[in-house]
Amino acid sequence: MSFPKKVLTLLILFLVGVSFLLIFHSQLLTLYGNWFVVRNAQPGADAIICLSGDRETRTPECLRLWKNKFAPRLFVTQEKPKNKEFNQLELSHLEFARAVTKRMKLDAKWELLPSLSDGATSTFDEAEDALALAKAEGWQRIILVTDEFHTRRSLLAFEKVFNGSKVEVQVAGSPNEVFGVDDWWQSDRGIVAYFGETIKYPIYLLWDHEPTLVRND
Repeated sequence: MSFPKKVLTLLILFLVGVSFLLIFHSQLLTLYGNWFVVRNAQPGADAIICLSGDRETRTPECLRLWKNKFAPRLFVTQEKPKNKEFNQLELSHLEFARAVTKRMKLDAKWELLPSLSDGATSTFDEAEDALALAKAEGWQRIILVTDEFHTRRSLLAFEKVFNGSKVEVQVAGSPNEVFGVDDWWQSDRGIVAYFGETIKYPIYLLWDHEPTLVRND
């Protein structure tokens, strides 16, 4: 094949590839978004643990699971303050969870997951805190609650920390009103969330403990 024909062939293949992406981009990006989502929570666990982060979405999902008897106990993790001087000006994770419970008119009781350090700075930290309490309480299974796009990475971190403990870890994802797996590329928040997971997941895959390159959500 002559050089001009090779160039023409490559150009045609490029145009076909671009056309394919333009036509099927929605389906492809939805498949990509779905890969980050894990849903395997089952009723009968010992505790539901609400990870720090988007508490406006995660807290109601925890309460929904509690109401449907997925677990009798509810915990929030203790996050390291970002600014100790002004940290008291906003509701803590625990105070917020209790306020949401009151708004939803439920009688659920929230507990603070004790921190082994001065508050968690990563999902690995939260996993280590949860494992310590799980061993002390004799738990057999826990359910993590986090944002949908964060479920695969959080489950990975917990499974690494809980490896060999005989405590099963399951995860449930909370949706939000801004973006989902089928339209995440249409909003700034969705793009930041999924691109962030694209970078963070491989790092968590390579580390068996808290990676210094990735901070808490």
